[in-house]
Amino acid sequence: MITRIKGLAPSHGAQSRPPTMAAAEPLAWLAEAHKDQLALCDSLEAIADNLPEIDREICAYAARMLGPLLRELHAGEERLVFACIERRNGDDPALAAMLEELKYEHCEDECYAEELAEMLARLGAADASANAETAGYMLRGFFTNVRRHIAFEQECLRGILARHRGEQPGTLPA
Repeated sequence: MITRIKGLAPSHGAQSRPPTMAAAEPLAWLAEAHKDQLALCDSLEAIADNLPEIDREICAYAARMLGPLLRELHAGEERLVFACIERRNGDDPALAAMLEELKYEHCEDECYAEELAEMLARLGAADASANAETAGYMLRGFFTNVRRHIAFEQECLRGILARHRGEQPGTLPA
């Protein structure tokens, strides 16, 4: 019996870091948050890959954990990482616009996660109205978008944070 899905339960990553450590190390926090989000994407992709076979327990668990986990990671990113970048680059309108776009994408992802959680809950409850093909399409759309968002943040945000620490972007933690 599976009681935990990689990426859908607290790990040793971003969400379990003490707030003081996270505030002191936004670059390390961001790397861990990205790792957790990519693990979440891998778990959701595994659900999609197994459709139309449905593990109801995993679907129900994913439905309960998806929204709260994503909201927690996005809130931490905006509070710790974006705030750090804004403090250091407050006079850069292009950077401010980029951060606003990323916040908007967080909101979009969280709204999509709510719809996806509803679908996963219906799959988990053996609701006959839940369609495996639709669920697969929704899952793939969600995790593909989240992975694209993370790739952009890794390229841009981690580079910005590294420059302020005097590091080369290529030397960042994975």
